[in-house]
Formats: sequence, structure tokens, C-alpha cells
Amino acid sequence: MRIVIDMQGAQTGSRFRGIGRYTVSLVITLLRNHRNHEYFLVLNGLFKDTIEPLRAEFNGLIAQINIRVWEAQGPVSEILDDNLLRQKTAELLRESFVENLCPDIVLITTIFEGYGDDFIASIGKFDSATPVVLIFYDLIPYLYPETYLADKRVARWYENKLEQCKRADLLLSISESSMIEAIEHLKIPSDKIINISTASDDRFHIEQLSLVEKEELLERFEITKPYLMYLSATDWRKNHKRLIEAYSKLSNTIRASHQLCFVGGLSFEHEKEFKRYAKLCGLMKNEVVITGYVTDEEINRLYNLCKAFVFPSWHEGFGLPVLEAMQCGRAVICANTSSLPEVIGLPEAMFDPFNVEAISQKVERVLTDDFYRRNLEEHSLHQANKFSWDKTARIAIDAIESRYNPANISKQIEKKPANKERTSRLINMIATLTSTYDDQDLLGTAVAIAQNLREISPSQLFVDISELIRHDSKTGIQRVVRNILHHWLSNPPQGMSVAPIYAAVDHGYKYARAFVNEFMGKVIQTDTDDYIEFGPGDVFIGLDLVHPDTITKHQGFYQVLRNHGVLVKFILYDLLPLQLPHYTNIGVPEGFSRWLDIVSCSDGLICISKAVADDLASFMGQQNREGLGPCRIDWFHLGADIENSKSGIVLPDESFSVVDQLCRRKSFLMVGTLEPRKGYVQVIDAFEQLWQFDVDANLVIVGKQGWKCDDLVIRLRAHPEMNKRLFWLEGISDDYLEKVYAVSNCLIAASYGEGFGLPLIEA
Repeated sequence: MRIVIDMQGAQTGSRFRGIGRYTVSLVITLLRNHRNHEYFLVLNGLFKDTIEPLRAEFNGLIAQINIRVWEAQGPVSEILDDNLLRQKTAELLRESFVENLCPDIVLITTIFEGYGDDFIASIGKFDSATPVVLIFYDLIPYLYPETYLADKRVARWYENKLEQCKRADLLLSISESSMIEAIEHLKIPSDKIINISTASDDRFHIEQLSLVEKEELLERFEITKPYLMYLSATDWRKNHKRLIEAYSKLSNTIRASHQLCFVGGLSFEHEKEFKRYAKLCGLMKNEVVITGYVTDEEINRLYNLCKAFVFPSWHEGFGLPVLEAMQCGRAVICANTSSLPEVIGLPEAMFDPFNVEAISQKVERVLTDDFYRRNLEEHSLHQANKFSWDKTARIAIDAIESRYNPANISKQIEKKPANKERTSRLINMIATLTSTYDDQDLLGTAVAIAQNLREISPSQLFVDISELIRHDSKTGIQRVVRNILHHWLSNPPQGMSVAPIYAAVDHGYKYARAFVNEFMGKVIQTDTDDYIEFGPGDVFIGLDLVHPDTITKHQGFYQVLRNHGVLVKFILYDLLPLQLPHYTNIGVPEGFSRWLDIVSCSDGLICISKAVADDLASFMGQQNREGLGPCRIDWFHLGADIENSKSGIVLPDESFSVVDQLCRRKSFLMVGTLEPRKGYVQVIDAFEQLWQFDVDANLVIVGKQGWKCDDLVIRLRAHPEMNKRLFWLEGISDDYLEKVYAVSNCLIAASYGEGFGLPLIEA
């Protein structure tokens, strides 16, 4: 089957909470145990900052071309009435995009989002044929409307989401408790919902810490005694105040030797309120610790170091912190309500969350009864082993396979409308929504339609030649650019069309069609330089060494390309501005460093020698790339292809005289821009000594004037051997250079540093 998974559960604010972790962990496990099903992951382009980290998260588990991004005109959140039209349009855009992937099954990882963000998910608004499976977490707002749905706007939004749940063909519940709630309150037929449970992330595990590590961690959070730990959000149902009151009822002796520790970041208001309530209950300032923000690594260590873990929340969809703490081998006590009994699996570890005395008695026992606490610790490890992502993923895919016969469902693909038909229907449906679109929304929607439903065959090889178009300075780099470009245009990679492009002045990139026609000497396409269209399977190669200002200006566009599945790579010619900064102009090392920072955030850098690749690997090993996918480093060697690079330009008259003089004696040749790094001064000094000793040999310099070489230029032009035994040929054509190579006896490569050294191969 082809299964398309809507990944917005890992894109909204929920990505920092349980839903986000559930989404990522479940999908990773499904991909690892794919059973030969084909998967596509679909992302919402309105959450731009989340796309790169998610691509990195799934790198190696799924082909990047199977991670797709759909676009819509935002904002679309429910909180503003002005967003309603864009919201309805976005629902159609998303469903049409997903249908265009020809899925057998669509899996939506969350539905109860979008009130205050740009989440969009609907069922049956555009595609009513494809079965939809939905992860179901809980009905907490429905069961406590006076707390969660007092705002009429929120209630309307939530009721709409409930209706979407009812439209799903299958619900995958995260617990038995949630499944029963859906059957009882939403009247979901029991054969349309199944409990697939959940599991804890592997990052939560038993960890042996050194004495120094323990002391540093506890000191950081001002924990000075054995502590009772609680980790949760600050939602009303989490029951913080009853826990504080219950802890205050412990004897002075117990409280004097322990601390109650709330782990996790709290809002200023909640932290202030909890501290006020602790004081009201008679607790001293150092008896309650509120850690503030903690990393996952710190949470795991705090789990491992706590004396016991308590979870008094009275309603959970699952109650993941309970399982996390058990997975760390800690003694855990929790409420006896909703899903928590099935998680902890031990009646004597539970209490009535509405009874302060019951909470206090259980806390006292776990802190003072060593035998009881050790039994809970042993039970934790045994119970935690009953939960695993492999088990959850297996139940999920078993449920999908048992309900949807792959042989029958695949036949639906043949009935899917063609792309043109789908686009026409989409436009007509959007047009019937209302006639009050403003120009900006119309344009944004048109762009989204074009991007979402673009045909991706054949793939395009975008070749950035921005500098070559602006000015062909005839340096070694631009000789490389011209030769590779000519080869690709003459011999396109199989299954791809070669598209030279350049950075537009305002934004984005344009096709270099007019340039290509002139470059190839024939009309091979229209000469209209339109903005490029792109999609999954396309490849962008930064062949030209583009100015840092241009790279900086278009940095966001490179990310847009990558977001949409375009492989983005840049050619790296050398690291010399960083390795030999004293040989460059003022500002060049800083500009190059900025350039490298941007391009190293791409999919890869392709170096022109192994030496450059090794230097780059060493350099990048020192960089922090958290949240980014791997930047692959490859290398290749340049080639000598002067025959094919000849322009057919008539040689200047003086060229014949020069070539004739070079033939009369041994000629030594240097090729490269005049700059301090190339070692010209040292070689000229050497030849002056040779000439003094009557060594009759020519020194021929081929290269344009570069930087920091004014004294050298003056010296050359005033040299007594100029045009006798010393020749400086500025900016000559490849045809002329080939003649010079042919009559020279030896190449001198005296440079202090090169990325490759093209003249060596040419010679």
C-alpha cells in the first residue's frame, strides 16, 4: 500500500509536547518496519521552521523525495474570523495535494490543532474516496467543557474537530481509556477504533552518573535533598495544588529530609501561583523546588536521581511521564483514574487524586517504606517492558491491513482524476467559496496551486551561473563553470533536463534561457527568463562562485527549495580565504566565511579535490549543526578540456610573434591570476638570478591582474626583459593559451595554496 502520513503533529506547538513525540516516534517505527508499504510524509509549508529539522529527523529512513510539502495562503488559524476563507481554501489545497500523491491510505497524526496556529486538516472536503486513519488522543475538553470550552469560539472550533473525528474511517487510540471514551461519548462504532497504546522514547533509560555529574546537576537546580519528582504541564487537571497540599501534610521529619520537585518550565504566573500556594500550605521556600526549563537529557537524569516519582493528574490520554519514570527504574505512584491504571498496572501504587489525605499517605509510604519502594522499582522495569514502539506500530499497521485489502484498494488509484482534471476541479471549488478574495490572497493561492500540483517529470538540474552571466572574468573558476556547463547542456544526465539559472535582482532565481542560446550558439529554447518552477526530484548545483551578498540575499530561497524536496548542493573550490587570509583583500575572509556558513546548511558541498574535502570535513567537524540534516561532503577532480573550450576567436596578430619567440628557447610557463598567493615574485626573483648566470630561458606569465599586486605589475611592465625573455599575457583566450601550452617546455606551479591547480592538468 501507499500510505501518506500527515506530519503536522510534529509541526505545531504540539511538537514540544507528547503529541509531537508520539508522532515522530510512531512514524520512525513504521518506517523501520515498513512491510514493503510505500510511505510519503506530508508537511505543512506554513510551518517553515519545522521542515528542515523534520527532514533531518527522518534522513536515512525515507527517501527525501518522499517527504512532500504543501503550500497555502496564510494565516489560517481559527482564532480570527478574517482567516475563515483562507482556512476553507487551505483545506481544499491540502486534500487535493494529498490526493495527487495517489494514496491508498491517509494517516493523520493529530486533528485537535489549529485554533491559534496554521494547522489545517480536514476529511472529505475534496477527496471523499481515500480512507483516512486518525490518531486519537483523548476527549478531555469534551468531558470538562466548563474549563476548556467556556469560550464560544473555542467550543465551535472543538465541535468541528469532533465532527472530523467521526468522518475518519479508522481511529487509532493511544490507550484503552481513550478508546472507551470515543465509543461512549462520540458513538464511534467499536469496529472503527482500536487501542494501539504508546511507548516511551529510548532517551529515557537507566543511566549511571558519576558523583561529579550528580553534584553538578543537583546544584544547578538547587536540589539539596532526596526529592519527590513531578513532571507535567501546568494544566488544571494536572492537580498540582492538591499535591502541594498533600506534601504539606507530611510530618516535619519527612519534610526536613526531602524536597518536592516540579520539573519543567512554568509560566511566570503559574510559578508565582504555585509558590504562593505552597507558602499558604505552610511549606518553607526550600521545601518546594521548581526547576524551570530542562533539556531531555536533564529530565532523564532527574528521573534517575529522584527517590520516587508522583503523578496526581486525574485525567490523561495516556500519561507518558509515568512510563518514562518507570523506564528509568524509579518507584512511581499515580492517580487511579482514566488511562493511568493501564499504564502503571499496579493497584497498590495508585491513589484517589481528589483525596488529599490519600495522596499524602501514598507519598509518605513511598518516601519512608524502603521495602514498598523497592517493590515499586522492580515492578516499574517489568511493567515498562510491556510497552514498545515496535508493538504500537505493529498493532497500527495490522489494523490498517486487516481493514483495507491492498489488492482491492490499489484499484482505486486507477479511478483517481488526472492532474489537469484535479486542478480544474480544485479551482472551481475555491471559486465557489466566495467572491471576496483580495489580490494578495488570490496571488498566494494561485502560487500554492501551481506549487502543489506541479508535474515533477522530468526532473530539472538547476545550474547556478549567476556570476558568469553578470561578468565572465575568465578566471580558472569561470573556465571550470563554462566547461562543465557546456558538457551538461550537450550531455544531460539521464532523466533530467539541464536548466542554467541565475539569481534575480529582487528575489528567487530565473531561467538563463537567453544566455544559453548565445552560449550554445543556437536557439535551443525560448529566450524568456521566467522565474524557475521547482519540485521534488529537482537538483540545484551552485556551480558558480556567487558573491556573498547574493548568497545572503537568497539564503531563504535555498531553504524553500530544500523544503520542497529539491536537492541543494554547492561546488567548493577552496578554503584559501580562511587558510591564507593575509593573501586576500580586506573583507574577503569575512565574506567567504559568511558564504560558507550559508552553503554548508545545504544538502552537500562538492569539492574540487580530496585535499579541499579533507580540509572542509575538519572545518565542519567543529561546527554546531543541531537541527540540520547532514551536509554531505564529496569531491571530484577537474579535467583538461581545452580542445572543447576553444571559442573559435581569431588570434591577435601579436600572438604569432610571441609564440615564435617562445619557440626559440626553453620556455617556462605560469598560469593564474596575479595575486600574492601564486608565488610570482619568488619565481621572477629566481629567473633574474638565472638570467644573470646566462641561462637563456623564457618566463611566461598568463593571467589577469588581481589584488595586492600593484608593485608586481609595476615591476613587470618596467622589467628590462619584458617581451624579450619575460612575457606577461593578460586575459588571453583559451585558443591562445592552448598555443602557449604547446610551445612551452615546463609549467611552474609555485602557488602557496590551491584548491586543485587546474594548470597542472592542462599542462
